[in-house]
Amino acid sequence: MNLNEALTLFRRLGVDPTQLNDEELQAEYFRLAKRYHPDAGNQSTNELMANINVARDTINATYRSG
Repeated sequence: MNLNEALTLFRRLGVDPTQLNDEELQAEYFRLAKRYHPDAGNQSTNELMANINVARDTINATYRSG
């Protein structure tokens, strides 16, 4: 997943990562995980949660690398 795809996914879920610091992004990630994680009774969201994880990793890697 490239950065643009990662940002688009988060924006579609109501989160604009470009407006958040690291702590705020982490908090929003946990909010999304609580809502969409398959272990929370959302078995149909397994692929979405996997994409959220990859998107978060992509965003973190991009912003950390500078």
